[in-house]
Amino acid sequence: MADKKKVLVPTSGYYAAKERGDYIIDVAKRLDADLIVVHVRDPNYLNALNKESDGWAALRLYEEKGKNAGINVESFFTSRPLVETLKDFAAEKEADLILVGASADRAIAEWVTMELMGECDVPVLVVPQDLSGLV
Repeated sequence: MADKKKVLVPTSGYYAAKERGDYIIDVAKRLDADLIVVHVRDPNYLNALNKESDGWAALRLYEEKGKNAGINVESFFTSRPLVETLKDFAAEKEADLILVGASADRAIAEWVTMELMGECDVPVLVVPQDLSGLV
């Protein structure tokens, strides 16, 4: 029997997780894949170790949505350089796909996506910002 597929999902926080969570869970379900959800806090900024922070709330939301959908969700919160961390997680966890959310008016999303696509051996799928017509 082949190993179960794994999808890596970086989350920027609760709002993004709430906005895209159902769609991402649906993709994982269609692929019969486990989710590896990671919130990366840039070490040059506030290191939010408080379990009530926005990043922790996003991870809990994915865990809850995954449990309700029968999807295994493994979640991580770390404080390291963003793209390097995502590449490391993809390799260490043997991810088959990285799902990255597109964000309007946020330059960081563009450079993260472009850098991941250019440097990572794992395919990167960009989830559109406006999911109203897709879900």
